[in-house]
Amino acid sequence: MESQDITTTENLNTSIDEVIRKDDTTMEEHVALLNHSLIDSVDDELRLALLKDSLQVCIDLEFGTIPIYLAALWSIKDNLDPVAKSIRHIVQEEMLHLALVCNLLSSIGGDPKIYDTSDKGLRYPTKLPGGVHPELTLRLSGLNDDMLDDFLEIELPQGEIQIAEYDSKYKDCHEHDGEHSTTIGALYTAINEEFHSLKPEMKPDQQVSGPLSWFIVDNLEKLDSAIHWIMEQGEGAVEANETKTAPEELSHFYRFWEVRKRQKIELDPATGKYAFMSPLAFPEVWPMAIVPEGGYLQKDVPEEVWELTHQFDLVYSKMIHTLESAWGDGGQAALWKAIELMFDLEKFAIPLMKIPVLGIPGNYGPSFRLIEY
Repeated sequence: MESQDITTTENLNTSIDEVIRKDDTTMEEHVALLNHSLIDSVDDELRLALLKDSLQVCIDLEFGTIPIYLAALWSIKDNLDPVAKSIRHIVQEEMLHLALVCNLLSSIGGDPKIYDTSDKGLRYPTKLPGGVHPELTLRLSGLNDDMLDDFLEIELPQGEIQIAEYDSKYKDCHEHDGEHSTTIGALYTAINEEFHSLKPEMKPDQQVSGPLSWFIVDNLEKLDSAIHWIMEQGEGAVEANETKTAPEELSHFYRFWEVRKRQKIELDPATGKYAFMSPLAFPEVWPMAIVPEGGYLQKDVPEEVWELTHQFDLVYSKMIHTLESAWGDGGQAALWKAIELMFDLEKFAIPLMKIPVLGIPGNYGPSFRLIEY
């Protein structure tokens, strides 16, 4: 959808209504509508509905990356390895982003959805929700260079890529002028601007705060903080320059890039800016093979593998269902329970990664299936 194709408020109303009703809306559609020059002439109720729908797209995006990052993390044999620590930090920040966006949606009366066992629910391998980076397929695998190339594509900054020249695995799919496709950060920017324009009432009801969600978002100042944290840490951040004070402040893109290049990003005393400097050893990993479409099935795997796989799916599904309920009837107690369940996942995932797959190179790994339990 091109915003310039919509020339009247009536047409814009119709387009917004169509996007809200569709199951497979794209990020580009939401960005075009939220940024449209006539958006201020649209009925407030319809604008609010579009804002809620756009936030759910963000929830789907944030949720979609967590399992693939967890699989890569758990494949690292030494959980105290510097690379493991860096990826664990990224996972924690992605969970924070998910929780903050759920708070944002709840603040305007929305109902965050992450537990979906239907055919429309999250299944791997999958495309990124919202049509983001359509050239990319999310796969569950252990940590390796091919997966790191995919992680870098997911986390492409909205602004200029600094420090060094970036040679994308998917450069042929990027726009002809050499710039990458629209990033997730563009949607967050559009959402932030629409909040400030529409000024919807933001209520603390049904929001949570705690380890996975730093604060309740009930005014525009806190909205700005939430969007800032998401974009600065992850998607769309404007990155690495002399104003940064520590490598930990670099966004996910640059932290994955360190692992891919086997070099740490450090302050160069000669220039006063960050650059790739000292070596960063690639960790020893369990060679987790790419999980097949639909996940591992009982009929295809040894009994030990199925038991670990099924128990993982049960705990994972219960965790996600419990987490979703935190923004409903479960409240703060559900958030803490979900955190407890999250730590149980490693008990099944890591033993799986030590078992070779029958007939093909590599080891088993968790399927991250959302199932009824």
